[in-house]
Amino acid sequence: MSEARIKRQYTIVARVYDPLVKLWTKVVGTEVEKELNNFLREHLDETSTILELGCGTARNLEHICSLNLKFKKYLGLDFSPQMLAVARSKFSNNSAIEFKEQDITLIDYPIEKFDIILCTWVLSHFESPSVLVNKAQALLEHGGRFFLIFFTKPKWYINFWLYPLATYLFSAVPVSEKEIRKFNNVRVRHSHASNITTCVEVYDNEAQRT
Repeated sequence: MSEARIKRQYTIVARVYDPLVKLWTKVVGTEVEKELNNFLREHLDETSTILELGCGTARNLEHICSLNLKFKKYLGLDFSPQMLAVARSKFSNNSAIEFKEQDITLIDYPIEKFDIILCTWVLSHFESPSVLVNKAQALLEHGGRFFLIFFTKPKWYINFWLYPLATYLFSAVPVSEKEIRKFNNVRVRHSHASNITTCVEVYDNEAQRT
C-alpha cells in the first residue's frame, strides 16, 4: 500500500480517528489492550523514557495518563501532521512530552535510546514490517522493552468481511505469519479475537537475564 495513499487516508480521518479506534478496540482489541495495560503497569516508572513509533493522536499517551503512570520523557513520532496536530492539542505545555513529524521507516540511526518503545496498529501499513521492528531495536536501552500491537489474518470467514473494513477505514492489511517469524528477540506473543489482533513483546538482549 503506497505511502501517499496512507497519508491521504489519515489526513481525512485525523479528526475522527479516536472514536474509530475506540470502536475498533471495543470490537476486536479488548484483550490486547489489557495486555498493554499490564505491560505499562509493570515497566513504567518515573525514570522511564518512552518512544512511540506512529503515535497518531496520542491515544496511548492518554492511556498512560489515565492509569496514573509516571515517566521521565515521552517522544511520539508520526508522519501525519494532521494526526500530530490533534496529539499536540491534548498535551500542550508539558516539557516531558514531545511530538515530531517523522516517517518512522526513515529514522536516522543512532539517535538516543529509550527504556520503552511502543508501536500499536502501525505495522499493517508496511510491506516488510519486520524490517522496522528489527531496526528499531537499536533504539532500546540495555534491558529495554518494545511492545507491539498489530492486525493479523483471521480465519477466512472472518477475514471476508474484516479485510475490506480495515482497508477502507485504516488502509491496513494483516501482518503475515512469515513476517512475524522474522522479528528478532521476541519473548512474548499472544493472539486474540480469533487471531484478528496480535501483541508481541520484544526484549533487549540484556533483559533476557532479568
